[in-house]
Amino acid sequence: MTMDVDQRFDVVVVGAGPAGTHLALRLADLGHAVALVDKKHFPRRKPCGEFLSPECRPLLEQVGLGAILGSSGARRIGGMRLCGYGRRADGSFLPLGDAALAGGGTATGGEAGFALRREVLDLESFEAAARHPGITVLQGHALRRLLRDGDGAVTGVELADPEQRPVFLAARFTVGADGVHSRVASQLGVLRAVPWLDRFAVVARYAGGSDRNHAEVHFLDRAYLAMAPIDGDELTLNLVFDRSAMPKGRRELGDFLRRHIEAAPALADEIGSREPVEPLMACGPLAARTTRQVFDGAALVGDACGYVDPVTGEGLFFAMRGAALLADSLDASLRAGRNDARSLRGYVRARRREFGPRYAMARLLQRGMRHPAIVRAFLGTLQAKPRLADLLVTITGDSVSPAALLDPRRLLGALA
Repeated sequence: MTMDVDQRFDVVVVGAGPAGTHLALRLADLGHAVALVDKKHFPRRKPCGEFLSPECRPLLEQVGLGAILGSSGARRIGGMRLCGYGRRADGSFLPLGDAALAGGGTATGGEAGFALRREVLDLESFEAAARHPGITVLQGHALRRLLRDGDGAVTGVELADPEQRPVFLAARFTVGADGVHSRVASQLGVLRAVPWLDRFAVVARYAGGSDRNHAEVHFLDRAYLAMAPIDGDELTLNLVFDRSAMPKGRRELGDFLRRHIEAAPALADEIGSREPVEPLMACGPLAARTTRQVFDGAALVGDACGYVDPVTGEGLFFAMRGAALLADSLDASLRAGRNDARSLRGYVRARRREFGPRYAMARLLQRGMRHPAIVRAFLGTLQAKPRLADLLVTITGDSVSPAALLDPRRLLGALA
């Protein structure tokens, strides 16, 4: 749909990544008028691990995007290989839903994840939103400022169109879905850095993905490399490292990446002398937090709520599932004629319940990775206990809550 200046919407969503498009699609399906805004034009490249955990599939299906896993050449990922310090552990995604862990029932999700180019996932999602009669999409529109009433409640946004002309959108709710460095969160005054986890990433693609059906993580001293096969017989490789190690110039990134690959022997054998098939991308810092996520007339979703690089490839799940949780709360608030922060308390509670243990696990892993002796012992345990490796990988696949590791009966039942 085309857009006229000064339109009014039920919800304006700033950011058209997975969190924003899923939220827009869910709200529009519920009958709400939505504007979906992004400063970029699609398709666009974006640094990403390009891994969809098993529980992403039902979330895609719920917004009518399940078919893209087949039509867009997504690679099926059956598990993860964890390597480092001379150890190697292989874990598979098992049908271990919460009911199964309790001693009965069936899996809550799939038994495989998927790897898909991020630009394909984003473009397919954005085009689905653009086709929806309840969604107005605006590409190339950057957020200038949030609009507020006399009491400070958010009432909409002022944007800059591609010609830098002002565009004003009024909305009952404005949602920041604009990523880890969210401008919406910054203007709301709630964005904070995470000093102890000041990390950056370099992302590369290589030809020759072979026929592998697993992702890999290679642990190094204060860094790690994550690899996943994607369509077209290619591999996506992410190097995540401390900012203090960042090369001074972009021209040095290639050598910097190569040195880290050579420090992971199994990966060096896989990559060989091949060069990346596309220009390298760099991004960071990969951590931020917010002091609040709901406000009068506004809310945050996805990485805009706060982000700690999870190592485990759960970023896209957090975005899609967070959109589902927020859509439920926004729908109830809009139908009740409310747009105050208190009306979204259910969203805050649901995020804490579903994501709190996972964020805690991510922080624990990040702290542990700073100590080679801990990583070595951890990988050695998983290598000696393959069933435990399966359970860990399944938990990171989002079918099972990390709380399962804290319940001896459920843990023993899974390992039996």
